Amino acid sequence: MKLAELKDEKYIIDEVSLNRFLTKLVQIPSINPPGNEGPVATVISDKLESLGFKVEIVEAAPGRPNVIGRLPGKGEGPTLLLNGHMDVQPPGNHWTHDPFGATLKDGMLYGQGAMDMKAGLAAIIYALDGLKRANQELAGDIIVTAVADEVCGGHLGTGFLVSEGLVSADMAVVCEPTGDTVRVAHRGALWLEIEVIGKSAHGGRPWLGVNAISKAARIVTAIEDDLVPSLQHITHPLLPAPTINIGALEGGTKVNLVADRAVFQIDRRLLPGEDAEIAQSQIAKLCKDICAVDPEDWSVEIRQTMHVTPGEIDPDHSIIKACQSAHAKITGTPALIGSTAGFEDAHFLLDAGIPTAMYGPYRRTDADKDPHFTNSGMADECVNTKDVAQAARIYAELMIDLLGVSP
Repeated sequence: MKLAELKDEKYIIDEVSLNRFLTKLVQIPSINPPGNEGPVATVISDKLESLGFKVEIVEAAPGRPNVIGRLPGKGEGPTLLLNGHMDVQPPGNHWTHDPFGATLKDGMLYGQGAMDMKAGLAAIIYALDGLKRANQELAGDIIVTAVADEVCGGHLGTGFLVSEGLVSADMAVVCEPTGDTVRVAHRGALWLEIEVIGKSAHGGRPWLGVNAISKAARIVTAIEDDLVPSLQHITHPLLPAPTINIGALEGGTKVNLVADRAVFQIDRRLLPGEDAEIAQSQIAKLCKDICAVDPEDWSVEIRQTMHVTPGEIDPDHSIIKACQSAHAKITGTPALIGSTAGFEDAHFLLDAGIPTAMYGPYRRTDADKDPHFTNSGMADECVNTKDVAQAARIYAELMIDLLGVSP
């Protein structure tokens, strides 16, 4: 179909160019840590400039760029912020495709970050491209932020932009993969590093030392057997109960020495309404109590390494209803209300008073029994390219509905 035949369409989504753009993004290994978002930022800023955006790149730290693109409206209308992150998780084991090869097979594009969330970034940019191809000029303003650091807490990305007053809007959409669901809540996170200090001794005379690894194991066991079950009474209508994951453990220096030091890291997920200080104090008390009843001399130090607040918005808010409406217009099916067990950048915007929805491309399958599941961070992460194109259409509808078009 020729472009001239589509002159009456509200938008024209170029699926071939969209797939090429997404492929280019996925092929850039923007792994966090350390980040490496720079090449992604360049690709995105160049495309936004070609669409008429005024673009600036700001760094929260050396080598950690954030892209801010602004497109003023042509009339009276609100300001809509569209947000997505450029960093991706490190690829794990068991991949059957090159994690950064952007392999396309049977309509699925495979790659680390393909779904989470370079697909969302590509979809919002090509929604804007589609509006331009159809000569649509929005009445309200559009801000696009492509940010760093989300998978490690977002403090160098969306958190930085908000805290420095670099972005403000009447409403926002964080374009995380949600599929047929508009997310209205996410859990927070409290990351702690717990260091156990014991006493070194020769492995042949272990009674002369205090084994820090053994003491750390006692704390880990108490966390999993006692503390985690005690949290299950804390509930939320959309989110799973608080959880604690022991994510990393190291200790000792040599097999024939009693370990005088052990360090482990925990990830305590928080529900809306929970106090991070109280959550940390519960863990500190558990450690103190175990140490106090032990006749051996050892100690524990606890350090907070990251804190992300939970995020939540009223499901009846107009930005949520607008996302549901745009979804229904394109798919013919209603969008569900949902949440994510993880954390997202939405809380930074919500905490700043910007009503924020979470919505983006992802296709749930019959195998996805867990309503909080996506294949983010898993081997062979992938996204259906038709879903990305569909999301671009939905975003275009959303922009027209919320911002209006200039006559």
